[in-house]
Amino acid sequence: MGKDLNREKRIDYGPICDAYNDEEVSTGWEVYMEEGMVFPFKAKIIANKSCKIPIGEIVTVTDSFGDFDIEGTIPWLKDRACGIYELEVQWNNKEFSVEIEDLKADDKNIETIEVIKDWNYWLENY
Repeated sequence: MGKDLNREKRIDYGPICDAYNDEEVSTGWEVYMEEGMVFPFKAKIIANKSCKIPIGEIVTVTDSFGDFDIEGTIPWLKDRACGIYELEVQWNNKEFSVEIEDLKADDKNIETIEVIKDWNYWLENY
């Protein structure tokens, strides 16, 4: 993914603004996602690292788990880690927990789509 200066500015002045440690970054992302995503929404499974739902399937995202998984971590800023954000989805009348980066929002709500893109951009570039 190439540089996206507008997205970087939105991330720098949004979820990670004034965050000085892992907990503050996690809290910033939680608030940003909770305020930016409108539930429920449809999404396509684009990877299945976190669940057994086949790639390409459409799911209904019903909620976020509201906090970061303190056991699963990803590197950021080279020497720190932040939890992986998960969403609750329904597929074939069953509930699953899916990492947000395994989803592509298939919704007309542009803000929901941008929040997910911001998260995925942050994972790849920060």
